[in-house]
Amino acid sequence: MPIVQGGMGVGVSLAGLASAVANQGGVGVISSAGLGAIYNNYPKDYRSASIWGLKEELRKAREATKGIIGVNVMVAMSNFADMVKTAIAEKADIIFSGAGLPLNLPSFLTEGAKTKLAPIVSSARAAKLLCQKWFSEYKYIPDAIVVIFRSKPSFPKSSPRCALSVPNTTAIFPSSRAAASTPARISTVSCSWAPTACRWARAS
Repeated sequence: MPIVQGGMGVGVSLAGLASAVANQGGVGVISSAGLGAIYNNYPKDYRSASIWGLKEELRKAREATKGIIGVNVMVAMSNFADMVKTAIAEKADIIFSGAGLPLNLPSFLTEGAKTKLAPIVSSARAAKLLCQKWFSEYKYIPDAIVVIFRSKPSFPKSSPRCALSVPNTTAIFPSSRAAASTPARISTVSCSWAPTACRWARAS
């Protein structure tokens, strides 16, 4: 399971850091937060500058690595839709999305898109709700789920201890579409998923 670099904005997690991580076998992540402020000498309005900036950061990352490059997009951002659409159009390998539940994230996928979707949640309840919503409306199951523990995580006895028992731990659970292809199986998402070897391939 690869190390996934966090998406730190504004201006921290850009192409340089993301490509360096990807070159070492990890998943490099570009933060889409605040790109309009960084690229303000290009298009003058913030939304257009943000779109331009994300395209440029993805281009620079692609030139520097053949590894996996993702984009972090916060639901709370006013240009959430713009950033998601741009990441998909530019063939980012994976989108991580939190700071709110990205309930409509699959709606932005275009035909033939290979970008993976990984919501960020803080509880099993949120993961279950999101999976049910995605499956019922889009027939889509998350390619991975990032769980941020605010306190010591609790796992059923039958579940492997797959996250550190310390506050503010982040664990990534790659999902199995075959194992969660029906609503009945989705109801067990909080305790039946376990980390497996990631088989993510580049989207391009």
